[in-house]
Amino acid sequence: MKVEKLENLTEADQKALMAIWLAGNLDSHPFIAAKYWQNQVAERSQQLSKAIIYVVYQDDQIVGFAEMMTHYLAGIFVKAGHRDQGIGSLLLFALKSAYSQIRLNVYEKNAKAVRFCQKHDFDETDRAVDSDTGEVELTLKWQE
Repeated sequence: MKVEKLENLTEADQKALMAIWLAGNLDSHPFIAAKYWQNQVAERSQQLSKAIIYVVYQDDQIVGFAEMMTHYLAGIFVKAGHRDQGIGSLLLFALKSAYSQIRLNVYEKNAKAVRFCQKHDFDETDRAVDSDTGEVELTLKWQE
């Protein structure tokens, strides 16, 4: 497996990415109502076309992706059944080679994601309550 920068986002790519995005958010955030994530799909789908997308393919199917907006990592998402196989780390290593700093936000209750970021040398720079969900959100930063 290798990471590729997705140069031309096709409609099929967008559908695949959004399916992975929605499933990943529903699985990772049981403390937030599913309706919240479902209501975000249209807006997030539009944001994908403005982002820089890095993908991992397996058997010609996207199994994971990272979404960058300048130095902001909007998320790393891995398809169910492919998680815990190093795909997220592979994406993050590619991002670290392309960017000198990366910022992201993660919900404090998403302990698995917080541990993943700490393992990859991200430091907490801020914490605040997300007004949309009422959940504590951490701001993390990595810099080379």
